[in-house]
Amino acid sequence: MQQKQKELLQALYVEHWGVLRIAAYKYGLSQAEADDAVQDTFCSFMEMYLDSADEWNDCQIKAALMKILHNRCMDYFRSENRYPRISIQEFMQGHEYCPASEFFSADIAGTLADREDMARLREGVLSMSRGMQAVVVLYMLEERPIEEVCRILKVSESTCRMRILRIRRYLSKWMEDAEQANT
Repeated sequence: MQQKQKELLQALYVEHWGVLRIAAYKYGLSQAEADDAVQDTFCSFMEMYLDSADEWNDCQIKAALMKILHNRCMDYFRSENRYPRISIQEFMQGHEYCPASEFFSADIAGTLADREDMARLREGVLSMSRGMQAVVVLYMLEERPIEEVCRILKVSESTCRMRILRIRRYLSKWMEDAEQANT
């Protein structure tokens, strides 16, 4: 690292360290976690922006540091599962399906059929194992990337993909069986 860049990084650290640490506390990190997040923030800033940082004004630098810190805190909470969770039963029972087409369509029969299909899907999901329900919630409802689902569930990517395939097959068969039972 060049001497000028080293001095700039030291100056930035001295000037912004306290504010970033307080912000990390406000996000809910402990003292040790906040120190790690601030350190990661400066390391990321150094990797991404240090070459051009001497051309930035103080507000731009502070904004970039705060954005990096925010992302570090969010990554921490995702990896530690520290944000509030609800069970699949609470989610599925507490949310009524209400398609946007219901407000624009005059076809009441079609709307009722959509609601019946959602009720069948809900029953199908609730009949699955807890591991499969977790994949439904994380991947299909929360729309998380497969890599993140794998990390949260502590399974390999091929295992997660296989579970998704099995879930799709299971729900497809569940819907066919429910349709045949109604006719």
